[in-house]
Amino acid sequence: MHTDPRLIAFARQMRHEPSPTEQLMWRLLRDRRLAGFRFRRQHPIPPYIADYYCAVARLVVELDGESHLGNGESDRVREAFFASQGLRLIRFWNTHVFDDQDSALETVYRACVAGVQENPKVRHKIDGWGQSRSGHEDPSPPAPLPSGERRDRGPP
Repeated sequence: MHTDPRLIAFARQMRHEPSPTEQLMWRLLRDRRLAGFRFRRQHPIPPYIADYYCAVARLVVELDGESHLGNGESDRVREAFFASQGLRLIRFWNTHVFDDQDSALETVYRACVAGVQENPKVRHKIDGWGQSRSGHEDPSPPAPLPSGERRDRGPP
């Protein structure tokens, strides 16, 4: 099945014009920063575009702002569609992401680990992501470094 080129073009446009909350969340998730999980932003899953998508965990992360107030029914339809595709959906209000980044990241991390555990194609990789060989859950991954800092750089 091919994705409608108009949907792809719209997703590309959305990547170039992110909201402040989308910029913040992308800084937290990009480059496998969250325990090695790879996320795509503005990923087409026809007929929708997921804000963030992790294929290995079969997870969609959506950020909701004021435009979602009063749209409960369309959000439920969207959630039912993703569920019918075997995808898990988690939503955050923009204010939650700004006010409590650690909690939002913890929720995404736990959903990723659960998604990997439920995905028979990648379940064997869980040793590296959240379950130790002893069967005990590893602590949450470290928080991302503040903007502009990198692990691979030594002192100036």
